[in-house]
Parts: sequence; structure tokens; C-alpha cells
Amino acid sequence: MHASRAGPALLAAAVLPLLQCGDSLPPPPVQPIRFSHRVHAGLNAIGCTACHGYVERGPVAGVPSMARCQGCHKFVKEDKEEPALTADIQVLLRHLDEDKPIEWVRVHRLPDHVYFNHERHIRSGVVCSECHGAVETMDVVRQVSPLTMGWCLQCHRRKQAERPLERAHMTECITCHK
Repeated sequence: MHASRAGPALLAAAVLPLLQCGDSLPPPPVQPIRFSHRVHAGLNAIGCTACHGYVERGPVAGVPSMARCQGCHKFVKEDKEEPALTADIQVLLRHLDEDKPIEWVRVHRLPDHVYFNHERHIRSGVVCSECHGAVETMDVVRQVSPLTMGWCLQCHRRKQAERPLERAHMTECITCHK
């Protein structure tokens, strides 16, 4: 009698975690200071590579150095139209004055067994928004794509179909798993 009551509970315990690992994406991480990609990439039309300098020449895009922030913010110290932005800029300027690095929290992370190279993707024509979404509209950057093996393979198959001979290797395991 107890076994028949335990059956549905065990089934629910086994199935519930599977249902929860579907397409849900993590919430955006809390960052140490406010930073708006909408303001930088959107309103001011600063391109991704202006801040993420390694994206075209290395495996990681890179978080901008404090010196890179200083490059613009030695001139831009306030926003007369948006006092809230001026307050955010002042927080950044305090960090710069104190030579105190900002410890940004990573937004996108792949498992350690996956080899991903930004340079290879950018050089093959993948634009940032294909994986990262419309960051120029985001006040707070968040992950918008699942970045799962299945999701990546869909893209690899699409790109492979465009030039089958040249891109035959794109769905081989060794391409992403080293």
C-alpha cells in the first residue's frame, strides 16, 4: 500500500527537475555598479569592439579595462539631461580616482569542457547580437540565448549549409570540445 502512494511522489521527484531545466535563462547578475549598454551601445552608438577589444583577436571578448573607461570618462563626467546617469558616472569616476578596479560579474559562461573562441566566430561573420541579443537596448545585460549544445549546433548546421565544403568540420565534436 505504501509503495503505490510513493510511486507518484517518486515520479514527480524525478520529472520536476527535468521540466525546470528547459529554456529558462538565468536572471541578470547583480553588478558592483550600474552600467547601461543601452546608453553606451545604443544612444551613443559605441560599437562592441570599442570596449571589448579582444573579441576580434582572441578567444575571449574581454572586460574593458579601467583605462579604457577612463579614455572616454576623462571627458564625459556628467549627463545634463539625465541626472541618474550623472550619479552613475560619479560612481565610476570615484573608482577611477581611487584606482580601484570594478569586479564585474560574468554574464555568459560555458561549461569548462566547451572550447569557444570569439575571434573565430567574428571572423566567420557571426555578429554579436546573434548570441548576445540586442544589448544596445539593455540597461542591464542578461543572457538571452541558452548557449546549450543543441542551440549552438542549430547555428553550426545553418552556417554549414551556406558553404558545405568549406564548413564541413563545423559539426564535428572536436570543433567545440577539446
